[in-house]
Amino acid sequence: MIKKITFLLFIAFALNTNAQTTTDFSTVKTHTGDVKIPGNWEQLNSINDSGQTYLKNSEGVIIAIAQNPKKSYPFFKSNKSGFENVKLFYVWDSDYIKENKYKTDKIKENAESEYIIWKYNDGKLDNVFLFGSAKDNFLNLLVYSNIWDEDKKVLFLENLYQLNK
Repeated sequence: MIKKITFLLFIAFALNTNAQTTTDFSTVKTHTGDVKIPGNWEQLNSINDSGQTYLKNSEGVIIAIAQNPKKSYPFFKSNKSGFENVKLFYVWDSDYIKENKYKTDKIKENAESEYIIWKYNDGKLDNVFLFGSAKDNFLNLLVYSNIWDEDKKVLFLENLYQLNK
């Protein structure tokens, strides 16, 4: 009984905390629609071929967002599940990073929610990515900052993904 009460209190606290911290949103137009981001973010630049848009918040945290059709990627297999294609996306991109002499690390994966979180260090900072499946699109989310620790980056990416899945 105490475990149930503790769990319910935790859920109520989490919902209340999220309700208080997500009142402001920014929106980014991607190749396949809008992506909603909790908080106020200023757009820095966009890269047309990858579809990535870079943004910065008042803390100085930099993020990048891309949402592109799955079928536009060379590794995409229409007969595979969303998560299987996310794994192919991860291998495709992380292999490219490794070819450029950077070390990669998988942080977390969630088959049910269809995402993988991974990172590489560019010699300055960790680039922490979430690659996820959102209907007919891939969401490619990045946090690039030394202001947030890895746990905060992961939590932000997971929340951002769930908001836009």
